[in-house]
Amino acid sequence: MATARDAWPNVRFDEAAVAAFFAERLDPGDPDKALAATPVADLALAAACVAQEPTAHAAFDGILAEVEFAGASVRARPDLVDDVKQMLRVQLLVAKDGKPPGLVGYRGKGPLRGWVRITATRELIRQAKKRAREAPLEPDRELVGALGGVVDPALDALKAEYRTEFAEALRAAIDDLDAEDRTLLRQQIVENLSIDEVGAAFGVHRATAARWLSRARGALVSATHKRLAERLKVSVDEIDSVMRLVSSQLDASVVRMLRDKE
Repeated sequence: MATARDAWPNVRFDEAAVAAFFAERLDPGDPDKALAATPVADLALAAACVAQEPTAHAAFDGILAEVEFAGASVRARPDLVDDVKQMLRVQLLVAKDGKPPGLVGYRGKGPLRGWVRITATRELIRQAKKRAREAPLEPDRELVGALGGVVDPALDALKAEYRTEFAEALRAAIDDLDAEDRTLLRQQIVENLSIDEVGAAFGVHRATAARWLSRARGALVSATHKRLAERLKVSVDEIDSVMRLVSSQLDASVVRMLRDKE
């Protein structure tokens, strides 16, 4: 514990939780030898993160800089690096669907930074391959007909005549978002994280997370509004009623596109 506190002076450690975490990972036959061969400060930090200690999550943000180094090594695009960094923050720190945070997979066999870099490199390569496999967007009912049960002649006409334009405007609007807003929307809409879980992933209060999510949704609606007006070469006012409907049913419209951005 002294070693851990020296390495992470701003982290609050629960000694019992750390001890239990170590006990599951070290050879009980020769604990002195096991401890001598283990990066104990890193393993203690992982234990505190898994225990959902906010100060540990804040310290782990420094470890996540390894994603950037991994991105440079595989020559990943900056937007992909940003997306993977946010993705790993959630995967490694947040429990979901009864499953523990991904950091439980860290066994202390080497430095935590190295483990994160390897994890990030694999994820960057996987995501880059996934993007390369993406086919051009095909307009379909899931995207353009997201407002299924709503009766609106203007909207029906728009969907029938400008199906591709609407889909491409929405895709362009998603691309216009910064990495944080895309991640926020994906976490809530695709991964079904609650506001509390989003807040935990970013290390902020749920009220802050709610404001961020509202901002991200507003940014996507505004960008789609602008892109659609540009593509259809009509005034912004002419598509106001359509965009109000799109905004009210935004989740169904963007699930597929945000999933494609994973």
